[in-house]
Amino acid sequence: MALNPFVWDRPLDDPTKIVGMDDFAAETALILKAQTNVAIFGPRDTGKSTFITSLGRALAAEQEDDAPPHVMIRVDLKRALSIPAFISCVDDAIKEHPDPVVAARGRSELEVLERELGFDLKLIKGSVKRGAKQTGDSGEALHGQLRALSRLGDHVVVVFDEFQRLNRCPGDPLAIIGSALMGASAQNTTLLFTGSIREYLEMLLNNSREPIFNQASKKALPTIARSDFREYLAFQFEATGRQISDRGLGYLLELSRGHPKRTQQLAWATWLRGRSGEIGIERVQEAFEELLDDQQADFAVIEETLANGDESDTTDRKALFLIADHGGTNLTSARLAEGYGLGSHTTAKAAMPRLQRRGLVDHAQGDKWQIIDPFLEEWLHRNSPFAE
Repeated sequence: MALNPFVWDRPLDDPTKIVGMDDFAAETALILKAQTNVAIFGPRDTGKSTFITSLGRALAAEQEDDAPPHVMIRVDLKRALSIPAFISCVDDAIKEHPDPVVAARGRSELEVLERELGFDLKLIKGSVKRGAKQTGDSGEALHGQLRALSRLGDHVVVVFDEFQRLNRCPGDPLAIIGSALMGASAQNTTLLFTGSIREYLEMLLNNSREPIFNQASKKALPTIARSDFREYLAFQFEATGRQISDRGLGYLLELSRGHPKRTQQLAWATWLRGRSGEIGIERVQEAFEELLDDQQADFAVIEETLANGDESDTTDRKALFLIADHGGTNLTSARLAEGYGLGSHTTAKAAMPRLQRRGLVDHAQGDKWQIIDPFLEEWLHRNSPFAE
């Protein structure tokens, strides 16, 4: 029996399963190799972590005569809510680097740093677990760690993933990053910042009071073409002995709207239904219904949080239902505004930036907005108290 070729819920690290990222990764790698910092924006679950895998391959390649291979170090900042926690994130990035040569060099650099500091970095990592207060030594230790990253290769790219988390980190982490990695002593090093919440990331980079103000070229993750997804999905179904009709495949992509995570999940659930006979629209729909049922508790929490909030939250809830029911092109319709209990024909449009900060909607094309998660959109439409 063949293994399910699709991944349920994690970033892809198998290059053969990454779709539609190679060109963008190669383009971004050339920008970084030209010593220009880059900030990548993108809603949650739309492929940023998977993109970093593609970027690592592009950076490791010699793309041009003046674009030699670069070492990439990815620092996952999801838990960096304090300087000691930031130190722990950097320590993990060094010691768990996939290249054993880089990891060994990193461990040697950390040993030298510990001798210079006069204490073991494990003491700081331990303080994170104990919830102890950070000290002045923590800032110096982080600065030394970050400086060490520049010595892990002749040419280095440091990726700060989930960079917006530093917005909640006391201790002036941006000044430490700027001093350690953006000065004359780190001329071999370029930085990539990624984040899920556009406004928070922009605030860190566009705030003139911050030490890294205007220090990165800003780019958005590209939308993966459905043709790329279709080719990949068709190959994976066929290679594992599952038959899916053209209509079934098209319907799968229509339901997932080409959303990276939801396409993975729907393909995974559909594949399970293909042990006998050709997979058509009916089995794809069955898989979709199963996933929607599995997610409905999470979706209900989102809706209830807005419903039980203040006036601004309840307005956002109505605007969210409006998009789910009518798409994001009729936001200024007076008729819809009245039907959804919105104050005026401009109220729904004014709610979009707030919903974007929540990670629920994003710009599509032109003035159009759309709900990022196609499964959430369908759940909202089915449960809309306003639908005609």
